[in-house]
Amino acid sequence: MGGALEHWLGFQDKIGRSFMMNEDALKYPLADYLVNAGNIDIRDIELESPHPNLSNRFVDVSVLDNESKNLKNVFELKLATTKTRWKYEKQRIFDDLMRLYLANIVTGGKCYFIITGKSAHFQRDFKEAVDFPNKVNRFYQKWFSFVIGQTQTFDVANETDTDYLSIYQVFTSEYSNSYKGIGTSVSALQLPGQITTTCEFITGFKETVVPYMTGIWSVS
Repeated sequence: MGGALEHWLGFQDKIGRSFMMNEDALKYPLADYLVNAGNIDIRDIELESPHPNLSNRFVDVSVLDNESKNLKNVFELKLATTKTRWKYEKQRIFDDLMRLYLANIVTGGKCYFIITGKSAHFQRDFKEAVDFPNKVNRFYQKWFSFVIGQTQTFDVANETDTDYLSIYQVFTSEYSNSYKGIGTSVSALQLPGQITTTCEFITGFKETVVPYMTGIWSVS
């Protein structure tokens, strides 16, 4: 799946379709892969479908169980660019992680966060992006392991770093009115104690070798 996405981006680049290289467009090669390589019936794939636990919110791609038609998998997609190191994009990526966490409560399978883009942006603006001004820690490495099979568990409600906690609290503020509370006895939106991400795929080549890179994590 990860290889298919990065090769799709490379193909669009080679034939001069730079206008295709945007976040919204990533839904289409992903859906194409799920049908042709994942053997999923195209009727069981939905693009921009309602979030199962947040009203008036949508997920990029969802997969339904072929027999029961219950929600099975959810995918949120991001394109790595120079903006990925900005605080606004850090907020959007955390929002995706929380949306996947809340979806995972009611799905029958895994929920995935996928980010892909030019290798330089993936490495510099995502994998190696620093925390905040005047800090040296790799910001996203608190949320993601970059080794296939490894998990990363991080505090959310119990976070003590105010820079991270402020991002978490923005999610609560913006999504509280949309929360349905399905799959939990809590009626009001609350930050979980922790979130765990598992690295399912990471491009195994150096940025000098491949023009595009992809990372895929399941979220629970």
